Amino acid sequence: MELAKNYLRREVKKTDPATIQKIVTSTGFFTDEEIEIAVSLADEYLYKGIESGYQFIFIERNKQTLGYSCYGKVPGTKTSYALYWIAVDSKFRNQGLGKILLKETENDIFDQGGTGIYVETSSRELYIPTRTFYEKNDYLLKTRFEDYYDVGDDLVFYVKYKQ
Repeated sequence: MELAKNYLRREVKKTDPATIQKIVTSTGFFTDEEIEIAVSLADEYLYKGIESGYQFIFIERNKQTLGYSCYGKVPGTKTSYALYWIAVDSKFRNQGLGKILLKETENDIFDQGGTGIYVETSSRELYIPTRTFYEKNDYLLKTRFEDYYDVGDDLVFYVKYKQ
């Protein structure tokens, strides 16, 4: 795992919105609207910088971006952060890259004074691996909002507190 840290990047490049679009599209999890949102966060960061409220970590190998996370302080809170996106290109899944990104994101958040990381995901069957991923990484299922995204598609809310 230590070797992979050499490939982490926190600055956002002008090419990253297109890279993010490719990554999130490759997963097969997201709608066109959700993909647009993922791309728009990187665009906003390029326009506003840290004032956008978003931070990014990219994981690369041989100058190829394999995955990324996007997170930020929840507006109006003192120490709560949201993990907005974490995705690994489908060609590179199941190699531990998501876990590396998650741990680095957690470290950044807790180093910045964050005390809780909040994550939302879907209850659909497609998202079982996503929910399992968070649970295996010590995220607590906090609540569910029925029919939030659509009828039969609940919002599942997880949290991880600083220890």
